[in-house]
Amino acid sequence: MKLIHYIYKNNEEIGILTEDDYIKPLDVKNFDELISSYTLNDLKIKDSLLKKSIKRNEITPLAFINNPKSDVICAGMNYLSHKEECIKEGVDQASKKASVYFSKRASNIITNGDIINRHSDITNECDYEGELGVILYKDLYRGNKDEVYDSIFGYVIMNDVSARDLQRSHQQFYYAKSLDTYTVMSEVLVTKDTFRDYPKLNLKTYINDELRQNSNTSLMIYSIYDMLYELSLGITLKKGTILSTGTPNGVGMGMNPKKFLNSGDIIRIEIEDIGILQNKCI
Repeated sequence: MKLIHYIYKNNEEIGILTEDDYIKPLDVKNFDELISSYTLNDLKIKDSLLKKSIKRNEITPLAFINNPKSDVICAGMNYLSHKEECIKEGVDQASKKASVYFSKRASNIITNGDIINRHSDITNECDYEGELGVILYKDLYRGNKDEVYDSIFGYVIMNDVSARDLQRSHQQFYYAKSLDTYTVMSEVLVTKDTFRDYPKLNLKTYINDELRQNSNTSLMIYSIYDMLYELSLGITLKKGTILSTGTPNGVGMGMNPKKFLNSGDIIRIEIEDIGILQNKCI
């Protein structure tokens, strides 16, 4: 099932998105209200009873979670192809075996159609990272295999925008990835029960229609289960937690010559069975 977060006639709403791009509105306005009101089974029943009433082109999209209660958790160098890019650039080490986690501040997450401000006054190396995002709807701490899976609500498209020169100068990721508009999330979430297990989806990123990233989420070094299990061994992952699972190769930093984002560039990230996340840079 696809859910969508949006503004319609000045009202914030979440609805069920149909295959023909109509929306069946639910009586909730945000993620917190959604998970307080419905289980995934409830949503299935609701889907069979509700009638579609809004055309998708009549709404203004909002990130599925636009005002998160905590920072986004990100996985770094989680595809071998991107890890190799990072080793070449001196960002990672070939000998490093443990998973890499960092957070990014995102008090307001932007979404499909919004403008990404490159902050060209403080960075000359604004880069893109197409990623699969995971959203939890139950708290998770030291969960077993079933509990880890049960904690997941669904999946979104993420763009982990990054200022590479700030990464180098500060020798850490937080500031370089936390600039305003540097966290982008699709308005659409696909619930986990859409898939039999953890999803294996094609992921593509285009810059001005040039294909830059072309991979599959099955190629992650550490799986969604691996990461949630490991993190929850020492951290209580609260409902509403957002995990961005890493990006494959093809980022601007890894190209020869490097291809960072310029004013007017269009970034389009496509993840199979979820949809498209598209933004323009200024």
